[in-house]
Formats: sequence, C-alpha cells, structure tokens
Amino acid sequence: MMIISPRLLIVFSFIIYFASTTVSSAQRIIKENERNSEQVSIEKLSRAIQFKTIASAHDPHQNAAEFLALHQHLAESFPLVHKSLQKEVVNNYSLLYTWHGEDSELKPILIGAHLDVVPVEAASEQDWQELPFKGVVKEDHVWGRGTLDDKYRVVAILEAVEQLLEKGYKPLRTVYLAFGHDEEIGGERGAREISALLEARDVELEAVFDEGLAVAEDVLPGVTRQLALVGTAAKGSINLKLTVNGEGGHSSAPPKESAIGVLSHAIVKLQQNPFKARMTPTTKETVESLAELLGGKHKFAVRHYWLFKNKILKSLAQDQATDVLIRTKMAPTILEAGEKDNVMPRLASATINIRILNGEDERSVLKHVKKAIDDDRVHIEVYGDYTPPSPITKTDTPIFAALKNSIAEIFPDAVVVPALFPGGTDAKHYTNLTSNIFRFAPQVVNREIAMLVHNVNERISIDVFNACIQFYEVLIQNACGDGEDALLADLELEDLLPLEDVES
Repeated sequence: MMIISPRLLIVFSFIIYFASTTVSSAQRIIKENERNSEQVSIEKLSRAIQFKTIASAHDPHQNAAEFLALHQHLAESFPLVHKSLQKEVVNNYSLLYTWHGEDSELKPILIGAHLDVVPVEAASEQDWQELPFKGVVKEDHVWGRGTLDDKYRVVAILEAVEQLLEKGYKPLRTVYLAFGHDEEIGGERGAREISALLEARDVELEAVFDEGLAVAEDVLPGVTRQLALVGTAAKGSINLKLTVNGEGGHSSAPPKESAIGVLSHAIVKLQQNPFKARMTPTTKETVESLAELLGGKHKFAVRHYWLFKNKILKSLAQDQATDVLIRTKMAPTILEAGEKDNVMPRLASATINIRILNGEDERSVLKHVKKAIDDDRVHIEVYGDYTPPSPITKTDTPIFAALKNSIAEIFPDAVVVPALFPGGTDAKHYTNLTSNIFRFAPQVVNREIAMLVHNVNERISIDVFNACIQFYEVLIQNACGDGEDALLADLELEDLLPLEDVES
C-alpha cells in the first residue's frame, strides 16, 4: 500500500486547483474574446450604415464623399485585409480585393456584394422607428438602410477574411472580393467595370457567390424544415415605357377619353393578361426537392409530372411567392401625367418593369405586351437597358458541393434547394467569367423579415449577422482548401492565456 505524505497531498491539491482554474480561466478568456469580437463587428456594421451611399443613374459622382468615407471606414476596420490583400479602386467608387492563392493552377472564386443602398422615400421617413442612416443598435438588431441589402454582407465578408488572416489561414485558390457601388441602379459602372477588368487580365473564375435567396422558414404550407434556397438562375429584366398623347384642354369640359384614361386602361389590360405559366428546369428541380420533403401525393405528382403538370402549375400560381417562379411578371412602377389640377394633360406615361422568365426574351415580351394592350394610341418602347435571363448553373459539381456543405455547417436544420432568383444582382455582369453563379444570402428569413428589404425599419438580427460572418469563413475554406498554414485543431494552453493570467 502506497503512503502519501501530507506535504505531497498539498502539492497535488495545488496542482489540481491550478489546472482547473487555469482551464476555467482559458474558457472564460475565449468566451470574453468572442463577445468582444462580436461587439466590434457589430460596431463596424453600425458605422457602415451611417454613410448615405446612394448611387444616381444620372450623376455618376453623386454622394462621392459618402462612398469615399465608407472606403476609409473599411480600411480602418479591417487592417489585416488591407495589409495582406491587394486592393484596387475601380471606376472611382467600387472596390476589388485580391487574396492570392498558393496554387495558381486552380481557378479563383469571386465573392460579391455592393456598397450602395436604395434611397429612403420622403413620405416614409416618419414611419421609421430609428433614423435610416444612424445605424442604431437596439433590441438585438442593427437598424438602418443596408442592414439587409447589402452592407451587412460587405462587412461580414471582410470580417470573415480578417479573422481567417488572424488565424494564419492561406487559401489554395485565389479569392476576389468584389464590391460594386451601383448595384441598385444596374451595376453598369461598378460590377460591369470590375468584370471587364478581370476579363482583360484573362481571369477565368471557378464560381461567383453573390447575394440572392436565403434560408427561408414558414414560407410554404406543409414545409416545416428550413429551406436554404440557392439561386442557380435569375430572371432577366426590361423596362417598357407606355406613352399616350391626348387632346389637352380645360378639365371642366374633358374629352370622352383622356390620355390618363387610355393609359390606365392599357395598364389594366396588362394585369388582366399575364404571361403564361411555365415550368423551367430550375423550378422543376425546386419542386422535386420540395416534393421529397412533403412526401405522399406531392411526391407522386412530381414523379408523374407529365400527368399532373397543370395541377402543379395551378398550385404554384396561387401564392405570390411561388407564382413569380413560373411566369414573366409585369408591374407598373412609375406614372407621369399632368401639372395642374384644372388642365387636361396632353401626355401621360407609365414605366412597366418586367422580370423575364427563362425561355422568354426582349422580342417575345414586346409581342405579348403589344397584343395585350391592342391599342395603337399607346406607344410602347424599351426604356433603359435589357438584361436577358441568366444561364442555369449546374448543381452536380464540386463547387456546389462546397457551398452546400458550408450551408449545412452553419444552418444544420436547413435543406438546400436550388431555385430561381426572381430579382437581379451584380452577378449578371460576371456570366462572361464563369458558368457557376450562386445567389445566396446567409440569413434566416420569413415573410415578415423579407418584407423589410427596401422598406421602412430595415434591420438585421445580431445573431443572423454573426452567422453570416461564420458562413463566409467556412465557405472560403471549403471552396479554397486549407493551405499550408491551416488552422490547428488543438491549441496549446499557453497560446490561449496571457502570461500574467497564468502567473496569477
């Protein structure tokens, strides 16, 4: 039997106590550092919201000082990024960062976001609970224009890279960070110029990861799982201007049909004659994925699509969120007529914004609109730029698998579902550089949250923002390999604790 002296027991007790308190101290410091890091990230986003980076379609230098001030804020907030990555200012206000990879044989990836935001309508200013450009942090949210579209992603992407650099991570493939400054008005001066610059350098991308769909919950009846909707195709867009010339005159003796009346009737005709519903390959893939979740008769109907095609289309058409997936949509967005209350206007015009489903084009859209209106008094012309529907990105590739695995790591309860993105993003300018374009915003949304985009009281949950940072950190590692100095799985205790804490 071994006899332990009292003195030795005291030594053992001290060692056990020191070890337990040291580990506890290490855990406490790690958690405290995480909290401090999260708070700093939130402050960076809050400050970024305060710059009124609103791009103008007419004046390319409008709000120049705001954009340049945001550039400076980003430089100060992410010192390692600006020390380690090559930074270029494109066309005065857009930003392109290059993080050179270790294997030049691998095609680079591009992660895109945009610096600009939409304006705040004067009529809605009194409805904001917090000023839209103050970046207020309250109730576990950051409030303001750009918190959902799209400054939160700019800050999250840079924060993810900053943290990877702190950990000594080196990507195998080159990473481009592309932040356009005019996405909300088409991206012609920003993303298009960045794309042209890369093309001139003979850059071929493996993939582009841009904003788009999100992790949706409670959006479809019968689906209880979260759906990580990844935009693998996007609608095209075109604006048509309808113009009617009238007789004018005094409002006390109006003509039988006025310019406003004829124009209004034309708009009503468009609403009464929607485009025909069609199932595109992308939406069919979406429906097949959802049928697996719903099971039963839904799975049977999809497996026998040729028998139930009309019923499936009819079901999708009943909901606003799914109707956009099966048809080209038209919406009047601008009406102009009249200057005085007692004068009949001689000219009335309307802008119709049209989101074009894959399989349609400029000619087929014009043909449909002219046939629906069927009135020679209504002059119809293309207004602004035409963007065709995007190519369809394949989902049986290693790069999609990397994206899917990244989503699964951050959103383990979500089912990844390829889907059609009904809007437009800067991604359309990069189709010349890659066939792999993914439109996905790493945040959880429901119908209520989705309505905040471009709306009053735009805000983002702090938890969602932190998850966004984690997502891009994981995505970069999954898409770019670990490199020579990848993160060590285990860290030595002395690497976690300052010397003074160990000694105390």
